[in-house]
Parts: sequence; structure tokens; C-alpha cells
Amino acid sequence: MKFQVVAFLVFLFRLTFSGAFAPAPLAPSGRTSSAMEMAKYNSMDEILALFPEEKPVLVNFYDAATENLIKNDIFRAKKLLEDRATVVSIKRQDYPELAKLWDADEKSPAMILFKDGNPVTRLYEETHYLEIVAKIGKFCDGD
Repeated sequence: MKFQVVAFLVFLFRLTFSGAFAPAPLAPSGRTSSAMEMAKYNSMDEILALFPEEKPVLVNFYDAATENLIKNDIFRAKKLLEDRATVVSIKRQDYPELAKLWDADEKSPAMILFKDGNPVTRLYEETHYLEIVAKIGKFCDGD
């Protein structure tokens, strides 16, 4: 139990201070790892459970090929939304089945806003931070 609490705190620390993107874990040298071996979570419920606060959660599925093009805008959107929503980024290559299940496997970025564990709205291929904030913010200001 103590290990789980420490692991959770380390995860939150990395998520909070690493910007919108966290580096993917590296496979040990000499071994190849499939995406599922590297994947830490099996469902969206497991991911959403990491953020129990009352704020909505914006899950950003992104492609490794577009990461460098969008990371600054995602970081800015995360900063502007920080009082109203939690922004979490997930690399599609690390969670291919989860991305496919949530219709986020074709376009990058694909963002899904969750309130109370339910999807509220989606954005596809929206990369400018002001557009992201405007489109997501209207769902975060109240009930």
C-alpha cells in the first residue's frame, strides 16, 4: 500500500512538472517491448481515477510524429486551463487499443473532455492553444 501511494505521488509529480508531455519509458537495451507491455493502464476509468478532483479531465491522445509540432500549444492550453480542467497527454503508440476504443487512433491530436467520468466533447486535429482553450473552456465553467 505504501509503495502504491509513493508511486502515485511520483506519477503526479512528473505529470505536474513535466509539462503536457512526459517522456515514454525506454525498453531495456537488448529487448524489444510491445506497446501493451509498456502500457500502464488498461482502461480510461483507470486513468481518470488518478484525478479525483472535481475538475473535468481533458485527455489528449497524440501521435509521436506530431509531438514536437504540438507540444508548445498543448503546454500553453494546459496552463490556461489549469484552474478549470486537468490536461493529460497520452501517446497513441503506447496505448493503441485505448486510442482505438475512444476513436482517437486516426487523427492527432484527438482530445476528449471528461466530466464525472463521462465524455462531454471531443476535438480532432485542433492544435492552436487559444482554440483549444475556447472550445474546452466553455464546458468547464459551471454546470
